[in-house]
Amino acid sequence: MPVEVRSRRNLLTEPVSILLPVCDEVEGIESVLAELVEVVYRHLPEGSEFLIEESGSKDGTKELLQDLQQRWPFLDIRFQPKREGFGPAARALYARAKCPWVFFTDSDGQCVASEFWSLAEQAAAHDFVLGVKRIRYDPLVRRITSRVFNKIAKTLFSVPGEDINFGFRLARREAVNRCLALCSDLPTLLNAEVSIYAHALGYRIHTVRVHHRPRIFGLSRGLTPGSVPANSWKAFTGLLKIRQKFQTKHPREDV
Repeated sequence: MPVEVRSRRNLLTEPVSILLPVCDEVEGIESVLAELVEVVYRHLPEGSEFLIEESGSKDGTKELLQDLQQRWPFLDIRFQPKREGFGPAARALYARAKCPWVFFTDSDGQCVASEFWSLAEQAAAHDFVLGVKRIRYDPLVRRITSRVFNKIAKTLFSVPGEDINFGFRLARREAVNRCLALCSDLPTLLNAEVSIYAHALGYRIHTVRVHHRPRIFGLSRGLTPGSVPANSWKAFTGLLKIRQKFQTKHPREDV
């Protein structure tokens, strides 16, 4: 066995649940899965799992995933009859996870699977290890709105990290579930809300700079210029609601 593989396996001694939300990614999902399987899953401790939540894709993603499941039978895929949105898909994945650690990652091909091991290097001493993009290859609108959102969140809650909603993170499952029990105000930014409560509850958070790639396959389904006002207002009011909760009752008292 190569030295590199042995050293990777020594980074984590407990099983990991890989969590991958998927919707309308027919052009790139095979490459994304192949990279995650070969670079991450095959080197994880025994008992690890690979969970996928498919959210009512209309472009052939569902049929392709069914074919890929024949190649990789360990893929645990749940197919939804209609689009459920990111928040419900993410919650469903976290609820299905059974391993002590959960690794959440996006399915658009912009995350670099090998960077998982940069997160794993910090796992022993932390509860949440959050990826931070070295260079953001997101559309301009998304970069601007994300920067504003993160600055407001940092001002209100002093939460660490430059992109607290980035879907590339490794965390202890019990810690995530404790935070999720409090989350209700940022449904489309669930990972950001988890980050806020993780900090408020005193969990050990560490950020790691990771590489981020331009989207090669398909089109971004993030913010469009026309949706910016409504989504920005929802995010801002959601942050204010969380702040009000902090002022009336300390989060530590809620669980």
